[in-house]
This record gives sequence, structure tokens and C-alpha cells, in this order.
Amino acid sequence: MMKKIKRVVFMSTNHTDEQNAFEQFLIIMDDQLESLEEDAKKFGISLDLSVSSINKLELLFELMAENADKDTVDSLVVYFGRYLGEIVIHNYGGQWELPLDDPNNVNYNTPVITGHSQKGLEFAPLSVIRSFSLRRVENTLQRAIDADMKIRPLDLSNLIEE
Repeated sequence: MMKKIKRVVFMSTNHTDEQNAFEQFLIIMDDQLESLEEDAKKFGISLDLSVSSINKLELLFELMAENADKDTVDSLVVYFGRYLGEIVIHNYGGQWELPLDDPNNVNYNTPVITGHSQKGLEFAPLSVIRSFSLRRVENTLQRAIDADMKIRPLDLSNLIEE
């Protein structure tokens, strides 16, 4: 059974408190990654921070969230979000950051990955996992990563009036 995961709260009006919570988030990262890999083994799933672990992460989330209450699912979002973020860093580069500069930023005060994309994008793994937890649409995680890594220009030519 899954170990009880300490939830990190990122909402505060004091940037010092927010930064301290983020530092705690980072400090326990390695232990949480190892713990998730151990939990995965209990379900016969092998995780290794490779791109091939992305779809396995979805399957494992579904197995661990099955019949779970809201608080447990909320904890799983952070637990799995860490791992998804580390997959991005391990395979594409980048680092964890906590955006605190602009309160209008959709990722304000939420850990994100930056430096992984040539376009200067923020990848929000906790938000991606949250989205997956709500809809459970297969390949959500891979599509989210691809949206940052395989950017394609949007063709709006059919909207231009002649």
C-alpha cells in the first residue's frame, strides 16, 4: 500500500514562506522518486525516468488512485508530478523553479520545469498530473510533454479573408 505522503502547501502571501515550501519540495525529491519506483514494483511496473516510463506513470496512477479519497488523490498528484518533472529534466534538460514574479502567471507559486525547451516555456508537471487525474485520458502526459518539445506553428491561413 502507498506510504502516506506529506503534502506541500504552496499558497502563502509571504514569498519567504513560499520559497521555504519549495525548498522542502526539492529536499525530499530523491526520497519521493525512489519511493514511487518502489511502489511501482509492487504493481509489477518498472519506472526509470526514461521516456518509456511516461505511459507507465499513467497506468500506475490509475492503479494507485483507484477507490482513493480526494485527499489521497491530491497527494498522488504531487507524488506523481515530481516524477513527471524529473522525467522531463532527465530527458530534455531544465530545472525546477517556483514562479513568484507575476501573480497573473497561470503557474504562479506552483513548481515548474524551465530550461527544457528552446522557446522558454514553463512545464507544469503537477498541473499535467492533475489534469490526468480528473479526466484519465490516455497519453495525456506524453501529449503535454510533446506540446513543449515538438512545437508546431499554428496554421491560421484558413481564417484569413481574401
